[in-house]
Amino acid sequence: MHMPPVSQPHPPSLQFSPAITLGDDTLPPETAAPSGNADPGKTYQQMFRMAQELQDVAAERDRAQAAIADAQHQALRRLILLAALKDGGTPEHCLRVGALSALLAHAMGLPEKRCDMLFDAAPLHDLGKLGIPDSILLKPGRLSPDEWRIMRDHPLLGVRLLGNAGSPVHELAVEIVLNHHEKWDGSGYPAGRLGTNTPLSARITAVADFFDAVTSLRSDRAPLGDDQVFRLLECASGTQFGV
Repeated sequence: MHMPPVSQPHPPSLQFSPAITLGDDTLPPETAAPSGNADPGKTYQQMFRMAQELQDVAAERDRAQAAIADAQHQALRRLILLAALKDGGTPEHCLRVGALSALLAHAMGLPEKRCDMLFDAAPLHDLGKLGIPDSILLKPGRLSPDEWRIMRDHPLLGVRLLGNAGSPVHELAVEIVLNHHEKWDGSGYPAGRLGTNTPLSARITAVADFFDAVTSLRSDRAPLGDDQVFRLLECASGTQFGV
């Protein structure tokens, strides 16, 4: 009669340990999973408190970011007022340029958030005029070549006044201030950008600025009618403007 084979135990060197330690990866006691002797209710309370503390930190961060954004927004608004007064104009012109830029961007199908940002950033387009002497900025007649060279520096001066971008609206304002006098045919300033090398935001602002300037009452001329303005825009399409 054949006897069934007797199973042999694994040699000690081949036996598997129920727990294999790979380095010191054990969890600290306060974060370890509850053992059979731990109080599950107490552990879950600790986890809940930790989650609540994380939520409180996130909420405080959001409040701080909102406060910073509001302070930056107020600072930009004050700069708009200063720039308008320096130029002998009115803050209303700057604000209308912002509103017209946002409306034009909306008509072009840009995202609503981008339109809102243009509303806030475009009014700063001529901020650099704060750095232009009144003798040039408010001169009633034509500027001399030297005076014109100084005037053409105002986009660069505006960028210096804005400093480093601290928010998306601030960054967009820098883009507009620097480029809103560039022209589609490359004859603008300060860099002579050609076509779409000029950011769309600056091209939109340039059209809005032109439209508001020629449709507003000024001491030296009456406002133009809509038909006249649209004819001018059509004539300038492909040379000065190219939205």
